[in-house]
Amino acid sequence: MKLDQSTSKHSVGWFHRLLLSEAVLSLLLVFSFIGVAYTDIAGVNSLHYWLWMIPVFAIAAIVLEWSRYMKGEIDGLHFIRQQLLHWTAVYMAIKLIFILLAIGRLPSNAAAFVLMTVMSLSTFLAGIYIGWRFIVLGIFIALATVLAAYFEAYVWVLIPIALLIIAAGLFFSWREFKTLKKHVVSSE
Repeated sequence: MKLDQSTSKHSVGWFHRLLLSEAVLSLLLVFSFIGVAYTDIAGVNSLHYWLWMIPVFAIAAIVLEWSRYMKGEIDGLHFIRQQLLHWTAVYMAIKLIFILLAIGRLPSNAAAFVLMTVMSLSTFLAGIYIGWRFIVLGIFIALATVLAAYFEAYVWVLIPIALLIIAAGLFFSWREFKTLKKHVVSSE
């Protein structure tokens, strides 16, 4: 069967949504990779980087869910409130880490790893509401934290993992697009 204009437009809309999802995942992976490397080099001085990443992650979460809101699948106000509370709590947890560091209750060599653990957990938990991309990103940050703690040359392990995640994301997005396109064609 040939796709008519409305069906084709619907399929292209899904394709753009999936492409946006992969672009957001890739961008967040790059930012996380930079953050892990910067945290390893700068230690506790990476505080401001991660504090700036919190709104970036929150906005990315909202952007990824916007199409579901536009289709009426989720309550937009509830979702935005949920994400703002979630990422505000992350912000407060990171600030708490630096308060503990400032008063000497947390050793400086451990603060960076605790910070990255908080980011990993919060990203993973956001993925429970948003979808698998944030879950994978949370796992990536956790893995990067462990690798940075154990290995000096962890970057060479993380680069192929990040590329593999991006490639897998593109593959699954393409498969999802093909399934949706087939579903739209068969529903005519």
